Amino acid sequence: MTPTTASTTTATGADVLACALADAGIGCAYGIPGQRILPFFHALDQAGVPIVLTRHEQGAAFMADNHARIAGLGVCLSTSGPGAINMLGGLAAAYMDSVPLLAITAQAATGEFGHYGIQEGTGLGRTPDIPAMCRSTVKESWQATRAAELGPLLAQALAVARSGRPGPVHLDIPSDLFTAPVLDADGASPHTGAGSGADAVDAALVEAAADALRGAKRPLVLAGGGLADPATARLLLDVAEAADLPVATSFAAKRFLDEHHQLALGPVGTYGRAAANHALHHEADLVLALGVAFSYLTTAGWTARLPADRLIRVDIDPRELANTYQGGIAVKATTRAFLTALRPHAERVAGHGARRADALRRRHPDPSVPLDAADGRLHPVTVCEAVNRHLDDRTTVLADVGQNAYWVERYLRTRGDNRFLINAGLGSMGHAVAGAVGAWQARTATGGPGERVVVTTGDGGFLMGALEISTAVAEQAAITWVVFNNGTLGTQQAWFDREGHRPVACQLPDTDLVALAKSLGANGRRVRTPQQLEDGLDWALKRAAPTVLDVVIDPTPAPAPYTPEEPR
Repeated sequence: MTPTTASTTTATGADVLACALADAGIGCAYGIPGQRILPFFHALDQAGVPIVLTRHEQGAAFMADNHARIAGLGVCLSTSGPGAINMLGGLAAAYMDSVPLLAITAQAATGEFGHYGIQEGTGLGRTPDIPAMCRSTVKESWQATRAAELGPLLAQALAVARSGRPGPVHLDIPSDLFTAPVLDADGASPHTGAGSGADAVDAALVEAAADALRGAKRPLVLAGGGLADPATARLLLDVAEAADLPVATSFAAKRFLDEHHQLALGPVGTYGRAAANHALHHEADLVLALGVAFSYLTTAGWTARLPADRLIRVDIDPRELANTYQGGIAVKATTRAFLTALRPHAERVAGHGARRADALRRRHPDPSVPLDAADGRLHPVTVCEAVNRHLDDRTTVLADVGQNAYWVERYLRTRGDNRFLINAGLGSMGHAVAGAVGAWQARTATGGPGERVVVTTGDGGFLMGALEISTAVAEQAAITWVVFNNGTLGTQQAWFDREGHRPVACQLPDTDLVALAKSLGANGRRVRTPQQLEDGLDWALKRAAPTVLDVVIDPTPAPAPYTPEEPR
C-alpha cells in the first residue's frame, strides 16, 4: 500500500507507519487512544488496520503478546505518559518469553520537550523517561526525531523483533511527527526478514552431537521455548520418531507437543510430571537441550545434575549456552536449523524412546490426589480432567499464572500445535485473562469461525484482568474463563501453611464473579459439583461467546513440588 492522501508528497508520518503495518499483515493492533496518538489511530483506520480498544494499556500488551505467540507478531499502542507506563509490565512479560511484539507510544511534540507538555515522558525536568523505562523491557527502543525517519525505523524495528532471539521492540514517536509531511514515502514498507546467517549452523558441531546421541544408551530430548513455532515442533517430532528419542519439555514448550504421543513425557520442573523429571534427573545419560532456559522452576530449584559430558545445548542466544549449565557440546543456532542439520543422522540413533517412555510413566506416575472435599468442593485436578475432556484441535488453552498453573502444568494434557500458552518467564498474573482476546483474534484470522479459547485462572489472577472481559464482549470473542475459585492467593497461602504461620494478605473477599461477568456483558455460571462442571463446560463452549465459569474448588490442596531422589 502506498501511503498517500492525494500524492506521495502529502503523506504524513502517521500514513507511512499505518500503511507499512498494513503491508506487514499485522491483522489488528491493540490499544487505547489518547490525544497524542489520535492521528495515528485515524491513519490505521484509513489503512484498514482494525484497532481493538482495550480497557487498560497492560491488557493491550498482554493481548499483543498472545496474538504474536500464534501469528508471529503483535502490535500494541498507547498515548504518552501514563499510558506508556501502563504497558511496561506487558512488555517485560513478552521480553522474558522472547515474543516478537511492536509497541508504539506517542510522545510530547518535539518543540515541547522539557517544557512539561501534556503527559510528556522525555525524562527532561521531572517528566518520566519513557524510552529509558522501555529499554529494560525490550530488545531495542528508538525515539524518532524527524518524520522522514519513521519508515526506516519501523523497518528496523520489525526486523529486530523477529531476528535472532525474538522479542519486543519499542518506537516512541513525538506527536508532531504523526502529522508532519513525509516526502518520498514510497519504499517505506519494512523489510521483515530475519537477516543473513540466521539459519547458519556449524556442521562439525552437528556431527559431534549426532555421534554423542549414537553413543548414548538413554538419550533424552529436552525442548524449551526456543522451539519457537509449530513448524519447528513438527520437525522435532520427525527427528524424535526417526531416532526413537523420548521428549520432555519445559513449561513454556508444553504448547508444542501432543502430550498423548508415545514419546512425549510432558514438562519437567518443580510442578512438572514425575516421569519427565525422573528422566531428566536420573534416567538419561545424555540430554539434548533445545532452546531451554534452565530456570529455577524448570530445574526444580537447580537441583538437576547435568555435567558437561551429559549435556548438549542448542540456542540462538550465545549468552544462554553457558548460563547455569555448560554443555559439553554448545551449538549457537536456531532450533530449526539444528534439527534440519541433525535429521539425516537420526535413523542411526537408537534411543529406545517409546519403550523407555512407557516404562517411565508406569514406574513414576504423577502424585495421586485425594477425592473432592467432603463438603462437595471440587479438587483442582477434577477441574483439569474435565477441561481435558473438552479439548479438541480447534481449542486453544491459556493458563494464567498462579497456583492454578501448577495444577495445569502437571495434569492438563495438551494437544500440541501451539494450542497452549502461558507467560512462563516473568509470570504475570492476569496475563492470560486479558491476553485471551489476542489469542482469539489471531486464531480466528487463520482458522476462521469455530475457533475457541479456554482460560484457566485463579480468582486472584482473574480479578487482576477481569475488565478485559468487556473487550472480549465488544469483539464477540469465543472465550471461556474457567476460574479456580478457592477464595485465596493459593501459592502464598501454601507458603504460610508450610511455615506454620498465620496467612497474611492472602484471603480474597467473596466476589460474585458471575454477576461481575454479566455486568461486563458476558454470561456465567457458578459451578460446585462435577456434573455442574461438565454441563457448564458443554454450555460455555457451545455458546461460543464470552463466558465465565466460577468453579468453587477446595482451598486446602496444594500441588506437591518435585523433589529429586538421591543420585544413583
